[in-house]
Amino acid sequence: MPTAGSIREIIDKYKTKIESGILPPDPARIIEFVLRIPVTVEHVTPLPPILEYVHTNFTRPMVEALPRLPLTSDFPEYEWLKWIKEEWKM
Repeated sequence: MPTAGSIREIIDKYKTKIESGILPPDPARIIEFVLRIPVTVEHVTPLPPILEYVHTNFTRPMVEALPRLPLTSDFPEYEWLKWIKEEWKM
């Protein structure tokens, strides 16, 4: 059971995050971030980029078109449908 002191400590840490400019993300962007997980898995496998295509051309524009709540932050951006060829050097 949390004590009053531990709850106060959690609230103080939250206040510090907000005062530092770390804001909670927008709910639509949270959903978009969760939907990135299967796209990330597909991106690193040799599967056809179907999910990447859907995410890039439909999911992402739909989320950007939604109204955004004030004082919300955003997750880091990823660039989909672009691959880096790595060479094995010894």
